[in-house]
Amino acid sequence: MLSQTDAVSSTGLRRRLYLLAFVDEFGPVYAVWTLWFNDHDVSTSQISTAFLIWAFVALALEIPSGALADRVDRRRLLAAAFGIRAAAISLWLVWPTFTGLVIGATMWATHDALASGSWEALIHDELTAVGDERHYARVMARISQFSNLGIAAGTLLGAGLLSDRVGVGLAALGWMTVAAHVGSVSLVTTLPDVRWVAGDDEPFTYRAWWTTLRNGVAEARRVRIIGKLIVLGALLEGLFLFDEYVPLLSRERGGSDAAASAIYLVVWVGLLVGGEVAARRPSARGAGIGAAMLAGTAVTATALLTDPVWTLALLAVGYAIHEVAWVPTDARLQERASPEMRATVTSVRGFGSNSISMLFFVVVAVLANGDDPTPGLVAALGLLGITGVLLIAWLPPASSADADA
Repeated sequence: MLSQTDAVSSTGLRRRLYLLAFVDEFGPVYAVWTLWFNDHDVSTSQISTAFLIWAFVALALEIPSGALADRVDRRRLLAAAFGIRAAAISLWLVWPTFTGLVIGATMWATHDALASGSWEALIHDELTAVGDERHYARVMARISQFSNLGIAAGTLLGAGLLSDRVGVGLAALGWMTVAAHVGSVSLVTTLPDVRWVAGDDEPFTYRAWWTTLRNGVAEARRVRIIGKLIVLGALLEGLFLFDEYVPLLSRERGGSDAAASAIYLVVWVGLLVGGEVAARRPSARGAGIGAAMLAGTAVTATALLTDPVWTLALLAVGYAIHEVAWVPTDARLQERASPEMRATVTSVRGFGSNSISMLFFVVVAVLANGDDPTPGLVAALGLLGITGVLLIAWLPPASSADADA
């Protein structure tokens, strides 16, 4: 295994990771899949209910799958996750009912649980294997940018194909997205095998898995700074779901499906900008990040409370600031977590984020005004404000290595 890793330079490894991040998020249907069900008489409340079930399943599987990722080859685990998501989208396309939505959401939630923790831990180990782990924050910021580029490219393609001039339907976009998963599975399975870095190349046993799960949860509870970083990450990850409702918000304001895709694209361009700032400032301090989060919350409120369709594009500001906050929060957790339990500790954060997501979807479903999700989305802004305050109080400084990166 060591010789295989040595054959890959730091630059070559980064390029592979960036390409995987792009291909994995390239899905022309991702921006508008809720419209597919809306067109088949699945209501906003039913969609929010499916979101809630999605979050519940991911919640139940989150920490056990994280411990699994600390005991088996993370590359194969991620490949399985990609395959399950492709199957979920396929099911939605052939069975666009509330029942089909729920079953597909359950499958996608399984994908989310398997990938959560595995992805970050795999990247950290891959970088460690080539002596580049001190640049984790910067690499993750770039990976996030390439993920968002993949989303933007897929969304742009989808908007063009949905236009009146071309007239391709939502079903065609869905099958294109399914086909893109071939690239994701191929790329992740060809990454170097670096299980030796985390010491998880021993044969899998139930006892070893249970010990890893128990120790990882104990570390998250026992180490105060890790606990604070888990709470911050859970809030950031669990609250930024506003983009899921952009197509419905656009329709409520009289926008076309193509307009919804264009607005969604602008929102993800905001993430690209935020990723660039995070890559250039990996050692940003909590005070500045928290203050920016509070400002972004105000801009998000403006986007939700004004009537013109184009003001939804202001969500891009909030998402840019989210990225600036997310990258250092994740990096400072990864550098402090024990290597042999990194995926498990990260999955504890995922458990928290899924819990918050469930609350988010419940609020939106209960407060929805017909097909308009605005009341619930506005109610969620209070927690975003709290997140900004906690970032100021809790986000620790970067390690000296990160600060020099």
